[in-house]
Amino acid sequence: MSVLLTSHSPHIASVAPLRSILLLKEKTDEGTTGCSTASIRLTDDEVDDLTRYLDVTRAEMLFARGIILVEGDAEKFLVPLFAEALGCSLDMLGITVCSVAGTNFTPYAKFLTSLDIPFSIITDWDPMPKSKPLAVSRGIKLAVAIERARTKKIPRALAKELEDIAENKDEDDLAGRFEDLGIYTNIRTLETDLYEDGFAADILDTLNEGKWSKARQAQIDAWIADHDSIDHNQMLKLIDVVGKGRFAQRLASKIEGRKPPRYIEDAIRYVVNRV
Repeated sequence: MSVLLTSHSPHIASVAPLRSILLLKEKTDEGTTGCSTASIRLTDDEVDDLTRYLDVTRAEMLFARGIILVEGDAEKFLVPLFAEALGCSLDMLGITVCSVAGTNFTPYAKFLTSLDIPFSIITDWDPMPKSKPLAVSRGIKLAVAIERARTKKIPRALAKELEDIAENKDEDDLAGRFEDLGIYTNIRTLETDLYEDGFAADILDTLNEGKWSKARQAQIDAWIADHDSIDHNQMLKLIDVVGKGRFAQRLASKIEGRKPPRYIEDAIRYVVNRV
């Protein structure tokens, strides 16, 4: 029988069968403890998602002291910058920002909970004009999955509590309960919340650097003249044209040292306080 021992190899972790990982961690007053992926409750699709995700780069999450899960590249670029503004160097603390390239956080939440890796989730509230915000069902599903992974039991009481709050349309209360489990939401989406939280001039300056048609440039000029005249849907469309990740990179150079909106700050501190 051959035995291969490695102290820190994302290359090996990226090709190892998902159910074969044993993570050893040192805990205060407990010594070294082991967490195995063998018994994590995952569907076949979730196993496939995680297996594809844990490529050489993102397998680093297994060696991080903490994880901040985000939707996309925009948050991935901006969250470390905001953490520095709060006096928290994520690199020094061993905290990694991981994009799931969407909103399917559930398999990653199960995975990290079962491996006892501290994490938080930053996700958009995504209000809908004629139905409940997308984050309501997303957050309830996540909260239930996290609690089940922690307790190894179906959290029926928690599920009912969250469903009742959602039914009563108490969005602030619901968002607060999500935060208890490390799930942090905004009011709408990242860019619009930044705009309304003091970053309007920076966002418009970044948009103004682009090469636009006369009609689009006139629209941007009007917003620069009167920040309150912004049409958020049109602004998001222009950002999509640039590319959210590329736009965030350009914006980052303008906002270095600026503190983030509260929900991002709280998501950062949630992990920082647990590593």
